[in-house]
Amino acid sequence: MEDEMQYSLLDDPIIEVRFTDGKVDKTNLPGIFCALLEDSILSFEALQPHQQQPWFSFLVQIAAMAVAREMDGEISTEPATWRKALINLADGSEAAWHLVVEEVSQPAFMQSPVPEGSLEEAEYKSDIRTPDELDMLVTSKNHDLKGNRVLYPKPEYWLYALLTLQTMEGFLGRGNYGIVRMNGGFGNRPFVGLAPKLSWGVRFNRDLNVLLSYREKMLTMYNAKGHALLWMECWNGTKASSISLADCDPYFMEICRRIRLIKNNGDICCYRTNTKASRILTPDDLNGQTQDPWTPIEKKGVKALTLGESGFTYKLLQQLLLGEEYTTPIALEFQGAEQNGAFLITQALVRGQGKTGGLHQRIVPVPPKVSSRLFDNPSSQKKLAKRAQERVALTSEVQKKILYPAIASLLSSGKNEKIDYEKLAPWIDRFDQAIDDRFFESLWASVEVDPDEARKRWQLILLEEAEKLLREAERSIPIADLRRLRAVSQARSIFYGRCRDILELAYEEKVTVN
Repeated sequence: MEDEMQYSLLDDPIIEVRFTDGKVDKTNLPGIFCALLEDSILSFEALQPHQQQPWFSFLVQIAAMAVAREMDGEISTEPATWRKALINLADGSEAAWHLVVEEVSQPAFMQSPVPEGSLEEAEYKSDIRTPDELDMLVTSKNHDLKGNRVLYPKPEYWLYALLTLQTMEGFLGRGNYGIVRMNGGFGNRPFVGLAPKLSWGVRFNRDLNVLLSYREKMLTMYNAKGHALLWMECWNGTKASSISLADCDPYFMEICRRIRLIKNNGDICCYRTNTKASRILTPDDLNGQTQDPWTPIEKKGVKALTLGESGFTYKLLQQLLLGEEYTTPIALEFQGAEQNGAFLITQALVRGQGKTGGLHQRIVPVPPKVSSRLFDNPSSQKKLAKRAQERVALTSEVQKKILYPAIASLLSSGKNEKIDYEKLAPWIDRFDQAIDDRFFESLWASVEVDPDEARKRWQLILLEEAEKLLREAERSIPIADLRRLRAVSQARSIFYGRCRDILELAYEEKVTVN
């Protein structure tokens, strides 16, 4: 049987890692856990940007289950202890941690046993030649990231692609169901969390301890001894063989597709087949509410956050971090180490029907003067949240009541004709992006400033960026020479007339200085 199992994540050095001392070496899963605990990993060499989120989440979830269930809550720094715990987590199966297991009645990593007895009987087909074909990333025009580009894939390429598909994919037509940790088949699984530093090790240690401390609270929905690795059980693709969500461990590692990797003529080949039901049975109104450690829940719609193509904008981030529109995931709750400063870390791969809406990543530093106020201080958080909301509202007012009519006047050459929003949208979006770049820096700076002074400073920023955009619009929008003077004059009249009312503090400051 040993010859029929290849590429062990427990024993074989198949994962290439760059360490903080500059050394590049290959290791296995127990070695990775120990290195993360020592904060000695700089990067994973073969890991692509869109695979970082599923890989990190996998490492934290697996570690949390192993420590809680197999280590009596004690985090070990010994590879042998981790190896034993991972085998026990897989009900004693070493096969469950191999990428390739020829005996299809046995599980393989992220690959469920085939109860039909053979791939032929289960109607598996081999139409995936490379890991990037297996990966969930869909490129509509094959421009930014080419498909079929990995001609000689290493085992770790298959590892990352398989993991990304099984823990991040959504619905892709009949027979191809998605994960439960997202709101609907065309949703996505967002990652929103905090960390005192950005290294792999610090983030891993921080979130591992968060998951361990919250485990008991999650047992109202889950089973402490429930299914941990969902690829362990036989799965014939029917609803009858699906697993109930309530019978799972709080941090279960799910799979959503029937996949098997087979060694053929020295190369790994991927086989797959469709299913008639999803791997996990859930209530119809679940809407992604699985208590995922990194997924915010929208209170109004009672559903998991689905990130749009606009990404993690300042409007969304201030709601997630400070507002009351979302239920905060446990990874976004301030811990003791974050009193001295933190980083807000967000990531999501936006999915669509037959396309990818972009990989969105954003990191926002939270300085100590802010994090110390937010940590265990509801009053300070409410004050800052109110200030953030007021700033978002004022920004929207500047867009709608100042920039919109002023630029519309330029686009109509001063004729006061109605302008389609499609022509105005690029200008409004550029202003929004300029504000996005300055929003949090200005908000954090305002915590130690008198409220009236803080209000004036924000209005000055809005006026400054709005004026820049107006001047650029005057230079670049094509206007007939005979009408240019009139159009520009009229646009400025609208602009400053409304600034006087909406940005009163900034306008007075500008007039006084001038």
